[in-house]
Amino acid sequence: MITNVILYIDNINLLDWYSIIIIEGRYFRRVQWGYHPIFQSTDAIINWGWNLISFSGVILSYLNFFVNRLVLPFSSVTSVIGFMLLIAIVLQVLSGFFLGWYYIPEPGLVVELREEMFNDTRFGAEVFYMHVRGVDTIFVLSYLHILKKIYLKNYITSESDGWILGGYAFFWFHYIIALGICLSATHLSDLTLTIVANIYWSLFDNIHKTYYVIFTNKHLNIDQMTRLMIFHYFTPWYYLYLIQLHVLFCHESWDSDSGECTYEDKSGSYISWFYDAFLKEIQDAWYWVMFVFIYFWLHHFNAHTVNYFFFERWNISELDEIRFYGVAPHWYFRPLMGILVISPTHYEGLMWVGLFFILLTFLPIIYNFYNTHNKHIPTIPMQNSLIQTFAFIIFLLSLFCTASMLPCGRYYYEPEGGYVGNPWVKFSLQYVYLYMFWIIHHLDLIDHYIFQFFQTFVRKYLKICKKYARLVKVMMFKYSAFTNQVTTNRSVALLNKDYLLKLKQRKTKKTSKKKL
Repeated sequence: MITNVILYIDNINLLDWYSIIIIEGRYFRRVQWGYHPIFQSTDAIINWGWNLISFSGVILSYLNFFVNRLVLPFSSVTSVIGFMLLIAIVLQVLSGFFLGWYYIPEPGLVVELREEMFNDTRFGAEVFYMHVRGVDTIFVLSYLHILKKIYLKNYITSESDGWILGGYAFFWFHYIIALGICLSATHLSDLTLTIVANIYWSLFDNIHKTYYVIFTNKHLNIDQMTRLMIFHYFTPWYYLYLIQLHVLFCHESWDSDSGECTYEDKSGSYISWFYDAFLKEIQDAWYWVMFVFIYFWLHHFNAHTVNYFFFERWNISELDEIRFYGVAPHWYFRPLMGILVISPTHYEGLMWVGLFFILLTFLPIIYNFYNTHNKHIPTIPMQNSLIQTFAFIIFLLSLFCTASMLPCGRYYYEPEGGYVGNPWVKFSLQYVYLYMFWIIHHLDLIDHYIFQFFQTFVRKYLKICKKYARLVKVMMFKYSAFTNQVTTNRSVALLNKDYLLKLKQRKTKKTSKKKL
């Protein structure tokens, strides 16, 4: 089949070739990058790499890429965002290495400020801001990856262990970023350090000074910076280990073309998900990463302009009342900080923060717990249900509202006045927890019963309509027969001479009486 297609392509011109690719781009993508015995040799890999860097290969690959993105729905692409996340993590590790080498003390260079070091070293500012913006990139891709998997209902599949590992890795990434923010040695770093130290101390029930081993006096100092630097250097390797397990558990039997699982005993059409992924999804993921990085680099050449103002919803008149909250944490920590602010007690806030990660991590287990006795109900894709899509959109809007909690428009608790502020933040937080705890696990059941209700309603309505239509038909037949009979009798009566004579006599009597 493939050889016939290739021989046919040799007999047509380049314009027809492009038109065929546009019409059936996905099929040609399978032919070009799919599993074939020729790809098992080393020469095939070399030719594949040379085809990517050659001029014609670049044009065809880009054309193929954009055609597939335009023709195919976004949900059919299996794990492009996940591979973008892997690429961003690798780039973050590399920029961290470079940044660590920049901070190695040099005897011939006395640096008092970070700006002086950037002026005296090459690409110091670029490496620093690449590492800082890489955090935003990983968080954005993480949320997109998680939300896409929730929308596609991947927590229902058999790879639930991979979902649980992914949720745990997402929590661990928050811990790594908290350590890195404290290393920036700014006022926000000092606030973040104090908050993290208080959370750590609360886990030990505020026993003596158990925080001293890691957080010294809860503020920035030389010993504190050294300890955080050591933790920040070593903990990412554990995070990479979790990511590796997550990828292996989720995609060990994955086939990106068929959308189904294949086995590692070579009984399927593909020998390995790793080979299949690197010949398909990694190419698209790399193009997307480069496009996003180049776009933001051109539009925000000065790194200070990227402040994520789309998360800011506040009023100038409220600035005098903010005080401590005038220094808001980074956008990815604002929902967690908002939960701590909204809670009347510190331990209750910690409970809700931990519950957020628990609900996200154990979505497969909670789903199986609720639907143990509902296995007969089919799983309805979220994109095929208006109810589930609407609930998911409200979930997205609620997440956006919680991320805009600080510094202004917040909803918090005061011991004297109680809860004050923006009530929509409270409603958004309540819906986020309710959605992950109950709504998302019962949407199939609700959709099923609503469908049954409307199906029964329509069936009975049509039955009543048929009965009513039959009754109307009978009544119309009787009425039409009655009118014909009356007209017939009238015509017969008008032809009767005796009846006409008597009718004239009655009329004459009436006129004579009137004259008298």
